[in-house]
Amino acid sequence: MKMIYKLDFLKSENPDFTVFDLETTGLSNRKDRIVEIGAVRYSGGAVTGSMNELLDPGIPIPSAASSIHGIYDGDVAGKPSIEDVIPRFLALIEGSILVAHNASFDVGFMRKALGRMEWPVPEIPVLDTIALAKAAWPGRKSYSLQNLAAFLGIDVKKAHSAEDDSRVCLEVLIKGLEVFRKGSINE
Repeated sequence: MKMIYKLDFLKSENPDFTVFDLETTGLSNRKDRIVEIGAVRYSGGAVTGSMNELLDPGIPIPSAASSIHGIYDGDVAGKPSIEDVIPRFLALIEGSILVAHNASFDVGFMRKALGRMEWPVPEIPVLDTIALAKAAWPGRKSYSLQNLAAFLGIDVKKAHSAEDDSRVCLEVLIKGLEVFRKGSINE
């Protein structure tokens, strides 16, 4: 997983994207774990696949994390582990550009999870929608997903839900691509 910093390829190519978001037990990918994965595959102007899965992290979910994403220990009891779900996630993202908002956070957790499982990290490009948004709409005071959604008129159904954040992030990506393809971004 390698971050993309030059965005000019977006003007001419029509790659496959998989937008994803994770909810976790906390902010440290060393000690915290993934509790939800949401992902949407976007190809040729249409959604071609998706997944949303609650995971049993194998550790208690701190109340501070639950207060943000609304996922509690009881919600994940008996749910599959990351080891059970990761093969479907890897199959979904194969051959696409991985996209996330504040991608280093989500990619960091995914890398750590793969490392704990002793699985190789896929060689896949990663696009951060924060970088895209800063290029498409410079000068904003905030580039948080919720603030961008409000600015762009995107309906947020449940903030800090991996499923809804993936959908909102996809809409930010689509609107950013429109700006790029109109040629109104100078790099």
